[in-house]
Order: sequence, then structure tokens, then C-alpha cells
Amino acid sequence: MRSTSLLIITISLILSGCGGTQYRDATKDRGSMEWGPREIKTTVNKMVTSLHNYLKSEWNQPALIRVQRIKNDTSEHIDTKMLVDEIVTALIQMRIQFIEESYTKEAVEEMEKGMTGLVDPDSAVPAGNLKSPNFFLFGNINENVRYVGGKKVQYLTVTLTMKELKTGLSRWQDRQEFLKATATDPIDF
Repeated sequence: MRSTSLLIITISLILSGCGGTQYRDATKDRGSMEWGPREIKTTVNKMVTSLHNYLKSEWNQPALIRVQRIKNDTSEHIDTKMLVDEIVTALIQMRIQFIEESYTKEAVEEMEKGMTGLVDPDSAVPAGNLKSPNFFLFGNINENVRYVGGKKVQYLTVTLTMKELKTGLSRWQDRQEFLKATATDPIDF
């Protein structure tokens, strides 16, 4: 009886250790068949460095950027919002300013409420201080897939463009490429 209990406890400990979650450093991810941390981190690092260098050395004026859509034209599920969030966060930490339109309606409502006289004038949100963007940032993720010698060869490109609103000129653009080869032959057991 005692050996049976010991055996059950031992098996339980082994099984609980096998199913545990492991956290890893996303920057050290070796990559996989799907879009993942390696592609995100590589793209973010390149785009942030390139865009920041352009804004600080070539543009050299205040920039107010609004992010438009990054379109996923691949067969994979790619969370473009995660990619955008990482790019915007890194650039904000470098003192680049972004216009976020999602709360504009609420801000206008607060300004209107302040103009009614119902709100203490010292705490009322003043009208006329909202900023308009002078740039739109948008992009595409594209792919080309081939099957060569038992491998899936996927060529992915991430292209971001920043367009100046008053002129319509594309002022900055950069691109990150990935060429991934993955064996397509299933492994049999």
C-alpha cells in the first residue's frame, strides 16, 4: 500500500512538471513556421530605429503621427495590432508624438460639458487644444510561398510608409524581409 502511494505521488510530480508553463526571452526566439516573436521583435527594432533616425535627422520638425491600418495580405494570422503597439510604444519612449483618435469623441463631449457652465471652469477641458496629425503611418505585410524540395519557402515582407498629410508625399518608408524554409514532410512515429 505504501509503495502504491509513493508511486502515485511520484507519477503526479512527474506529470505536473511536464505540463508547466515556461517563460522565455522573446528576443532570443529562434523562429518557427508561423509568424511569432522573432518576426515581431526584428520588425519593431528595424522600423523604430529607421523612423526615429528619419524624424530626428532629416525631418527635424515636430511630428504628430496617426497610425492607420497595417494590412495583413498573408495566409497567416498576424496580429498587426500587436506589431503597431510595440512600434508606437518604443517611439513614444523616444519622445515621438502620436495622435490617438479613439477618444476624440469623448474629449469633445467633455469640452461641450465644460462650455455649458455645469463644470468648474478651473477643471473644464478647454476647446481648441486638440491636435491634428501631420503624418499617417500605414503599411502592408505580404508573402510569397513556394514548395521546393520538400520544404515550404515563405518570403515575407513588412513595409511601413509615413505620408505627410498636407502634401500627400510619402516622406519615409522602410521594409523588413524574412525568408523562412520549413520542412513539409510530416514526421511519423
